[in-house]
Amino acid sequence: MVSDTITGLVLQGGGALGAYELGAARRLYRDERFAPDVIAGVSIGAITAVLLARPKGRAPIEALEEFWRLVTVNGWWMPPGVAEYAAIFGNRHFYVPRLDVIDMANWTYIYDTSPLAATLASLVDVDALADPAAAPRLLVSATDITAGAITYFDSADHGLKLDHILASGSLPPSFPATSIGGTAYWDGGLFDNTPLGAVIDRLAPSADMRRVIYVVNLFPNKAEMPKTMQDVFTRMVNLQFANRTAGDMALMGRFNEVAALMDALAALPADDPVFNNARLASAYAALRARGYVGVPDIVNITRPEQVAGIGGSDFSAQTIADRAAEGYRMTEIALASSGR
Repeated sequence: MVSDTITGLVLQGGGALGAYELGAARRLYRDERFAPDVIAGVSIGAITAVLLARPKGRAPIEALEEFWRLVTVNGWWMPPGVAEYAAIFGNRHFYVPRLDVIDMANWTYIYDTSPLAATLASLVDVDALADPAAAPRLLVSATDITAGAITYFDSADHGLKLDHILASGSLPPSFPATSIGGTAYWDGGLFDNTPLGAVIDRLAPSADMRRVIYVVNLFPNKAEMPKTMQDVFTRMVNLQFANRTAGDMALMGRFNEVAALMDALAALPADDPVFNNARLASAYAALRARGYVGVPDIVNITRPEQVAGIGGSDFSAQTIADRAAEGYRMTEIALASSGR
């Protein structure tokens, strides 16, 4: 997290589990030198990302703190022990139940997310969000419903709107699809909940600077073998949204070897015999054009426990506080383990 490092931050989706990202951000931004060059997020991670990247009139961590203050549901009116269920009945700064029950047979979603749009409008600098030159670079993803493909919305292309953030978090059947340019989108986590590869592609290589990507994982990859049907369901959900990039990273490790070879060839003089061979010269030019670079250092900040039951919709005050504390603690451990 120093000035000679190009940095990326990747944030998974997971509803109320995003409070873990609040804790992680508290620890990362405790270091005043921490200033990611690229921030990417999916669903609640996209909300975290935009608040850190484009806060309105306040520091990034302050905008994120305010968001979680607003969406925390105290549930004071519910009996003890059931406050974690309060958000099922709505979260007035995030989503509220639909009221058009007469047409319920034709529903394709359960909650109205206009409160979230209003909350983000109060916390996000929409002018900076629309500016392609604004830093840090912001990347969010959503799933094109009819094409069945992931779409990445990159602030460096044409800037972004709040609709791009809403699209990334349009998780069915709870929330409605979000239309952008005539295309309907659902939550990006349905397709890929960890946009690490997309960040690697956009993290500009530099010969004299290190590249580091911090990945905040809300769903652990590893867990014990399920013993009950409830365990099976829990494991299934966690695997659906867990970080799937381990295989990709193994493949990318091979790219390191290609990148090293390309660097070695580039260091040869132009009249080296290697380049006198037409086939070798052509192959070299083709590979060079692909821009192979070494894989950045990856720092994983992962929740150790699987989410079960209504964990993704538990916005109760105690749970939010506990998850934020866990995120801070696990980030501290991850940074120490990585020597940062």
